[in-house]
Amino acid sequence: MKHQKKKQSKKQNQQPQIHLNNAQEVLKHLKSDVSIIPYDTTDSTNTQAKLYCGQFKNEGISSPVLFIANHQIGGKGRLGRTFFSPADSGLYMSLLIKADEIQEDIVCLTTATAVCVANAIEKLCGITPDIKWVNDIYIDNKKVCGILCEAVTNPDTMKIEYIIIGVGVNIAVKSFPSEIKDIATSLPVKTDKNKLCAYITDNIIKELSCIGDRNFIDKYKERCMVLGKEITYIENEETKEATAIDIDRNGGLVIKTQNGETKTLCTGEITVRMK
Repeated sequence: MKHQKKKQSKKQNQQPQIHLNNAQEVLKHLKSDVSIIPYDTTDSTNTQAKLYCGQFKNEGISSPVLFIANHQIGGKGRLGRTFFSPADSGLYMSLLIKADEIQEDIVCLTTATAVCVANAIEKLCGITPDIKWVNDIYIDNKKVCGILCEAVTNPDTMKIEYIIIGVGVNIAVKSFPSEIKDIATSLPVKTDKNKLCAYITDNIIKELSCIGDRNFIDKYKERCMVLGKEITYIENEETKEATAIDIDRNGGLVIKTQNGETKTLCTGEITVRMK
């Protein structure tokens, strides 16, 4: 049975609660059994998910738990960057899940999530997004969504206990900061963010149930905007050039270097070279 999580930390209670009607709207569209912890304004939904793990580590967490916010003042991106998260302008969500059943597949979680998000956008908006390796969703060559997956590790066993899947989608951003205004965009059609949140959540939970099959890899390849393109990447603090040729079973980017060597990038960031 779907329900809203009621037990929260003091810090969470200090945060203004999100429009509870929005949480109810998400629940209305959800097919999965998910608890929701909503905020109006918070630092980061990923951060709140981590705090939640710390609060209930001795009690056990009935996952999945969905954290949603109307506004983030410290939205988190990859590589220590921030994610611009203005109020009333986007979908800011983090899904907290137990890692028990996907330990061997955590390496490809971001890849699977990218497909889940792109499929949800296509279903709801009727547009076909692209994926820029490894975790960005693009429309018309501009970034519309970022994904940040983080692990919560037990300090005693050093085993990953929980995974936090953070997703931020620009839905109706009127203006972007100067440093990203040329590379960021919003969804080009009016979008119900509560329904989009439900679609993304359901897609992720469904994909996690069979993630070992790697069914999402072919779909990722179909949407991947960098395959066949000349790219630059950084290795040992040196910028190098290569051609992106494939995506491997674990979501790694297979490249052919300038000297003809084939290698796989498992993490990092690439740039498509403009001719």
